[in-house]
Amino acid sequence: MEKQLEAMFVSDRPAAPAAQKLGTAPLAAKKTRNVERGTKVNIDTNIRKLTIKPNQPIYKYAVQVNYVFRKPDGTEATIEMSKSAKKGTEHDNDKTRCQKVYNEAIKRYDELKTGGPFFYDRQASLYTLTKLKNESISFVVTDKICKRQNFKEAQFVLKKVDQSFQSTSNDVIRTTNSCPANADKTLLEAMNIIVSGPAFENKNVITVGACVHYLIDPTVVDVAYKEYAEGQLYSGVGASKSVKTLEGTDKKVPSLFMTTEMKTTLFHPDYAPLVELLQTFRGFSTTLKANSPAAQRIEKAFVGLDVVLNYGVHKGLGEDGVVMKIRRFHTSAKETCFEVEKSTREFTNVFDYFKKKYGITLKYPDLFTIEAKGKQGKIHFPAEVLLLCPNQTVTNDQMINNEQADMIKMSAAQPHIRKTTTDTIVRNVGLASNNIYGFIKVEDPVNLEGMVLPKPKIAFAGNQLADLANPKSRFPTDFNRAGQYYDAKELTKWELVFVQNEEVQGLAKQLADEMVNNGMKCSNPTMSFIIRGDLEPIFKKAKAAGTQLLFFVVKSRYNYHQQIKALEQKYDVLTQEIRAETAEKVFRQPQTRLNIINKTNMKLGGLNYAIGSEAFNKPNRLIVGFVTSQRVGGNPDYPISVGFAANMLKHHQKFAGGYVYVHRDRDVFGSIIKDTLLAIFKTCTEQRGRPDDILLYFNGVSEGQFSMINEEFSARVKEACMAFQKEGTPPFRPHITIIASSKAHNERLYKSDKGRIVNLEPGTVVDHTIVSNVYTEWYHASAVARQGTAKATKFTLIFTTKAGPQAEPLWHLEQLTNDLCYDHQIVFHPVGLPVPLYIADRYSQRGAMVLAANQGPIYNEGQIDLAATNSAYGYGEKKLFTTRFNA
Repeated sequence: MEKQLEAMFVSDRPAAPAAQKLGTAPLAAKKTRNVERGTKVNIDTNIRKLTIKPNQPIYKYAVQVNYVFRKPDGTEATIEMSKSAKKGTEHDNDKTRCQKVYNEAIKRYDELKTGGPFFYDRQASLYTLTKLKNESISFVVTDKICKRQNFKEAQFVLKKVDQSFQSTSNDVIRTTNSCPANADKTLLEAMNIIVSGPAFENKNVITVGACVHYLIDPTVVDVAYKEYAEGQLYSGVGASKSVKTLEGTDKKVPSLFMTTEMKTTLFHPDYAPLVELLQTFRGFSTTLKANSPAAQRIEKAFVGLDVVLNYGVHKGLGEDGVVMKIRRFHTSAKETCFEVEKSTREFTNVFDYFKKKYGITLKYPDLFTIEAKGKQGKIHFPAEVLLLCPNQTVTNDQMINNEQADMIKMSAAQPHIRKTTTDTIVRNVGLASNNIYGFIKVEDPVNLEGMVLPKPKIAFAGNQLADLANPKSRFPTDFNRAGQYYDAKELTKWELVFVQNEEVQGLAKQLADEMVNNGMKCSNPTMSFIIRGDLEPIFKKAKAAGTQLLFFVVKSRYNYHQQIKALEQKYDVLTQEIRAETAEKVFRQPQTRLNIINKTNMKLGGLNYAIGSEAFNKPNRLIVGFVTSQRVGGNPDYPISVGFAANMLKHHQKFAGGYVYVHRDRDVFGSIIKDTLLAIFKTCTEQRGRPDDILLYFNGVSEGQFSMINEEFSARVKEACMAFQKEGTPPFRPHITIIASSKAHNERLYKSDKGRIVNLEPGTVVDHTIVSNVYTEWYHASAVARQGTAKATKFTLIFTTKAGPQAEPLWHLEQLTNDLCYDHQIVFHPVGLPVPLYIADRYSQRGAMVLAANQGPIYNEGQIDLAATNSAYGYGEKKLFTTRFNA
């Protein structure tokens, strides 16, 4: 065990393979803003223009910080901390180490004390407004830098960079380029560090990552504070900031802007003993087994957390300690055995190892151990020798009570309150100074003009149109059913499934009557009952009988949902599930009945309504969405699930899809695009013919991945088209358009209504001033915020083959995206993303659920076998693939 730990910190890191340079090809040409389609509206923002003193030089120096350690064999290992490729706590620790050595440089060199001002990013870059006289500084320091026993020295080297040494405030135009690799980001990098200067100097602020500044004492702002006994979680409030080059109002040159946004986050306690935190959870005992329900619940709250070793030579090292990431809980210290010495095949258990090696008699030898991942495999630690690392935020997957709902409520203030609160927090953090270091003027938030797009027509059977302008409607985009379903299906062989002795009398008639009322044909269902929690016999019988639909009605306390969906996938039998508590409402709430049957008709391949739209009227246009929720089915080592959806069925407004498991990586889409599109092409061609136009949305990608989408993803799409080409048929060369979308941005837009700050109306788009000056971008608010403040989605046109007379105007893409948000079919109002992405996200979540229900992926010789896992747990080979099974 000790050899593994030592190797983790001092082994020489292999050089990463040289990556092929991306970004030399231009993204799709920037389109003219939409000034005609829609109704004009005034927009307020949280985006401030930065005006920089002209001709101000900014100098960039390269900083290198190395730590030198002695290896057990007497040799030395030199590790560069200033270019840390680590993540999370380990990355933050490396930045702390760099700052320590830089502080030593300030003590040693007068020009670093008196010159400047200096702005150090705590890694490899130092920016200054004055040129250093001595542009090459180096020294070695040994004292008070590192507590590790095998630490020898730290090395500091500062020199001017070979390229982009000097930038000026006039270089804003160089920071962007239609070919991303040709943009000079030096000024932007410097500005992001400089504007955070007041926050870094604020003693009431801690910084998480590079750009989120939290108040240590949040009582200075009027924001609710939350604490939780289980896990000793507590809430923090702060502000994020980002500096970008945007279009602005000057037609000749772009401008710099700073976005500041309120952040409300839960934190784990700093350096808390892990065993003490475990004791705060209900059901905990010092003999708790890892496979017990109580331990499995607690485990969810800790998986993914960073802990530092706190025993023997590791005790009291703080940020110099060995950091491990919790993977899961394992057998107890007495039960967990490992090989001490391979040559002698000597084995011991964790309890005896700590007693013999360190003289530590564990207090809780019968408690589960903590499994982490080492260089040479799994390592198991007693919980009592671990401390939580500091400044760790609580992820959604770690929330096991009502924390997520509470956080949503805390940040779900009405727009006028949110904007005022955000401004207060930003001032207290130190990001709202109107004059930073005498050369940056921060202006008031931008106010600009947006457009509210026309609403589409919603047609039910017989072309009966829904009313989207009903003054009695609480929300202007909500609509009521205007007739029977546009395409109503037939349900002739289905089963109602209850827990034994918990049948809801009369429910079958209520559901059947509602189906008929909406134009469906329906036979009476048979009844099945779950006996002693055993669901599988019901699926076996249904599969043999050719049942169309298993309709489950169970109380929420049974928590059968995950098992039901895993068995649906296994047996290829369509399912629908409602809570028994919801079933009771069916008798008195017409809307509840309608919502249930809306879903039933869609699962069966129907279409509840059609959208009449100038932009969404091309039957030969295939629209595909790719999403990953980054969920891992309960374990960080599991593959993640990428969801996809496409209008590949008989009607071009019907969407279906599935999910594919991939390894966690920066690029989770590239490896599956070709094969996934081939399956979609095949289905679409069989259902309604070969498409001549393909539009792809990728959700959740960052701006740093735009070049990958533009050059690599577009190539995969073309490869799929070429592979689908069949001998003797015309060439398959459809037009291709690729759009990236994201809500992972800090921009907030508000409607300014006669001086009042309110939410944006659904259909509002902003495509100028606060968007890229070289890419086609727009912000789009598609849905009503039922509570709190709406967040617009940002869309970027990455790639298109449509040019010249065939070029698609921006208003057309905006309108199509807006109309797609109305195509959910189950709820009668627009949703927060265009439906191919909304549905794909649901498929992604379903994939993670099925993986968890099957206790993880399939392994082959110790490695995850993705092909076997996708074959066994996916829908690609199922008949349900051509249905919206996850409606």
